[in-house]
Amino acid sequence: METLFEIIKKRSTPGTIILDMNNRLLYFNEEALEMIPELQTISKRRKEQNIPKAISNLCKELKESRRIGGSDQRVNVSHKVLKNKSLFPFSMRAFFMGGTGDKNPTHIMVLLEKIIEKHEINFEKVQKEFKISKRELEVVRLICEGLANKEISEKLFISEYTVKDHIKNILRKMGVTSRSQIISSLKE
Repeated sequence: METLFEIIKKRSTPGTIILDMNNRLLYFNEEALEMIPELQTISKRRKEQNIPKAISNLCKELKESRRIGGSDQRVNVSHKVLKNKSLFPFSMRAFFMGGTGDKNPTHIMVLLEKIIEKHEINFEKVQKEFKISKRELEVVRLICEGLANKEISEKLFISEYTVKDHIKNILRKMGVTSRSQIISSLKE
């Protein structure tokens, strides 16, 4: 059985979104953008920020639970599980930030984490069927684990540009156009 440390090491970086108390978008990281691509257009249109309804509802639920429980109560928000346009569903949790102690928070942080279904893939068969090199196969394995290009580059000790080149080759060899199609073609 894997140790807790080994399990934690395999987890991908969570998406992070920071909003003010009026639900105005202040910050998001690359991982959040990968899960919710609409964030890019929202951040460009500073004046009218209609954040995705799921995030808006989660923030509303967080504020409501604080109002009902009082500012000195610990606020618990249940997870929301969403499915984005790729194959990966993700969990979403919101927390208050700022202020002193639990009182008068100034910001809300939303954490997004990929939920990856575990299924067996015969990688040897994939390598033979699509004529993929050993290194490309390593990249395919890491894509299947839900890692972003940066994480793949760190794990394989290669540049992000090299990862992108490997992915372009894999897409061409498999006859697909996206990372999610790579994964879905392996599920079949």
